[in-house]
Amino acid sequence: MSPATAAEPKKRSLAPWQNAVSGATAGVISRFVIAPLDVIKIRFQLQTEELRLSRIRGGEVPAQVKYRGLAQSFTRIIREEGLRGLWKGNLSAEYLYLGYGAAQFYAYPEYERLLNRTTQYLNFKLPTEIVASLAGALAGCTATVATYPFDLLRTRFAVQGQHGPYSGLVDAIRQIAGKEGLPGFYRGVWPSMLQMMPQTGIVFASFSFFKKHLDGLKAGGMKDFISGGLAGMVGKAAVMPFDVVRKRLQVQGPERNSYVVGDVPRYPKGFLRCCRQIARYEGILALYKGLLPSLLKSGPSAAVTFLVVGACQKAFAAVDGVERQ
Repeated sequence: MSPATAAEPKKRSLAPWQNAVSGATAGVISRFVIAPLDVIKIRFQLQTEELRLSRIRGGEVPAQVKYRGLAQSFTRIIREEGLRGLWKGNLSAEYLYLGYGAAQFYAYPEYERLLNRTTQYLNFKLPTEIVASLAGALAGCTATVATYPFDLLRTRFAVQGQHGPYSGLVDAIRQIAGKEGLPGFYRGVWPSMLQMMPQTGIVFASFSFFKKHLDGLKAGGMKDFISGGLAGMVGKAAVMPFDVVRKRLQVQGPERNSYVVGDVPRYPKGFLRCCRQIARYEGILALYKGLLPSLLKSGPSAAVTFLVVGACQKAFAAVDGVERQ
């Protein structure tokens, strides 16, 4: 934001609820766009075959591997589960993205203001990218805790077959609560926190960096779109092992052998112990399973998110005569 000068009155910022509505709108739209890639990514991440660099280079995939590549996975899911299979878990995921987007974009400017006030009080100034990174990390942590049960539900729905253990959202909540208790809704929450704090921080810092260097681009909202897409891919690549571990832990529980990816091994709760078990039996590269669909998902998702958030904030600013943050 441009500082107010002595000659002009200080402009009001957008209200927190307006930032929340902007984030929620962006979350719902971006989720629908990237849902099929998310389903495929999760299924890649939960397959337990060994992954070696020589196999990737040579294009060799063991015959027993169910999902082998993007095109083959799309085709197989549609053939076995119908077109709707590509949007499995989308209802819980829409709740997740709506809540996560609202919480994230509500919290981000509040943390940003708090950090700026704190550094001003202590009489030093942090670079814009550092403030964006710290505020983004704190906002990501807040949003993750607030919406984590929907993330777990999204994962379980994404990997259940035609006759999976859960008949719907209400049934899933009832079964998990009855069989696993409240902790069942938070399986894998610590790897998720370890992932989302740096990832969100990196995304917001990268977005700020790319947007600043695209100031010469005269393309309106495309600056938000391009900066968001690049930032999303950078952030996801940086924390991919956390995402794989999180998915493995989310499908633990009494129904872990009821999913379309086959029998899911039992994993220890700790992040490092789970990493060691995956690396030991599947190779270190297994911690990057699903990277390609994840990058293809994260780029458009972040691009659409920042584009829609920017458009919503501009609309609110135009109506209220306030300054966009």
